[in-house]
Formats: sequence, structure tokens, C-alpha cells
Amino acid sequence: MKRIFVGLLLLAALVFWYYKTHPMTPTVTINGTTFTVELALTGKEIEKGLSGRSFLAPKHGMLFVFNHKEQYAFWMKGMNFPLDFLWLDGNRIVEVTKNVLPIENGIIPQLKPSLPVDKVLELPAGEIDAAGIKIGDTALFNK
Repeated sequence: MKRIFVGLLLLAALVFWYYKTHPMTPTVTINGTTFTVELALTGKEIEKGLSGRSFLAPKHGMLFVFNHKEQYAFWMKGMNFPLDFLWLDGNRIVEVTKNVLPIENGIIPQLKPSLPVDKVLELPAGEIDAAGIKIGDTALFNK
């Protein structure tokens, strides 16, 4: 019985160590800056996005993942804070849009990249400049 208990403790310690060193939370790393992201994969998740939230913590974001490349349109309906947008083709940044306000002159902004993309990363406004992100940079995904 004592051996089983010790074995279970060792197993628990190993599992704890593994998940501490290999977090389950998805991240995106660009230019050495790692962003913890929530994934928007389903139609419902993509439609809701970050709307209704009061803030987004620094170095956090939402990654929208699509099953094909297209010039996807985004808008700021229900947003309460400004965002930066990274438009990705695979893991390459093909366009950046900075500091999009939730409402500009009484109008809810609508955005669309100039090129087809299969991923969009929304970040708190200012994160693109803070990380020195530019077109052509590579994004590394951990999940």
C-alpha cells in the first residue's frame, strides 16, 4: 500500500512538472515576444471574438483560425477597447493594422486585409509597436 502511495505521489509530481514546463494554453511568439492566446475556431467563437469584454491583458490576444485563405472582414461591434490586428498567411505576417478604436466618429470600424489570410491575431492596441512586429515577421505557434 505504501509503494502505491509513493508511486502515485511520484506520478503526480511528474504530471505537475510536465504541465508546468509544457503549458496547455496556446501561445504565439513573434520577435521573441510571447502572447498567450485564446483560440476562435468555430463560427460562434469567431463571430463573438473579444466583444463585450472590458479589457485584454498585455501580451494576451485572440487568434482566429480559418480553414481556408480569404480576405476576412472584421468589425469592432461590442468592443470596449482599441485593438491591433496581425493578418497572417500561414505563419507569416502579411499585414498589420494598429490601434483600431471601437468607435470612430460615431461609426463602428470595419476592417479587411488587402491579401487573403488564414489567421488573424487580435492584440491590445500598442502591442505591435511594443514588440517591434512588422510585415514579413514569422509567428511561432505552440499548439
